[in-house]
Amino acid sequence: MYRVLVALDTDKDRALAQASMIESLPAATEEVSAILAHVFQDNPEGQSIPQLDGVRHVADAFDESGVDYEYYETSGEPASELIAAADEHDVDLICLSGRKRTPTGKVIFGSVTQSVILGTDRPVVTVSPDR
Repeated sequence: MYRVLVALDTDKDRALAQASMIESLPAATEEVSAILAHVFQDNPEGQSIPQLDGVRHVADAFDESGVDYEYYETSGEPASELIAAADEHDVDLICLSGRKRTPTGKVIFGSVTQSVILGTDRPVVTVSPDR
C-alpha cells in the first residue's frame, strides 16, 4: 500500500487539484491510501475535518473514484504538525498545494509548503489549481 498525506485547507480549487494528482497515480484505486489532513489554527465554529469545504470535495472525489482515505486532524503550527503526521503514519509521499505568494510575502507570512519541503526527508509533491 502506498500512503499519501494530503495536507488540506479550506480552498476547494487547491483541494481538487490535490485529489486529481492522487487519482492520477498508478493503481490509485487499488494501491493508494490517502490521509486527508488538516491542522487547525483557529476554529471558532468548532468544525471537524469532514466539515471543511476543501476536505469534503476531496472525500467526494475519492468516494467517486474509489481511492481509500481516512481523516487526520490536529491543531498547532501547520508545517511541524504535518511533518509529525507524516512521520507518525509513515507515509510515502506528502501532497501539498501552496498559495501563490511573492518572495516578500513568504518572508512576512511564512510558507507552510516551503517549511514542509525543507523540514522532511520524505518526498513532497506540490500541485497548483492552475495545472
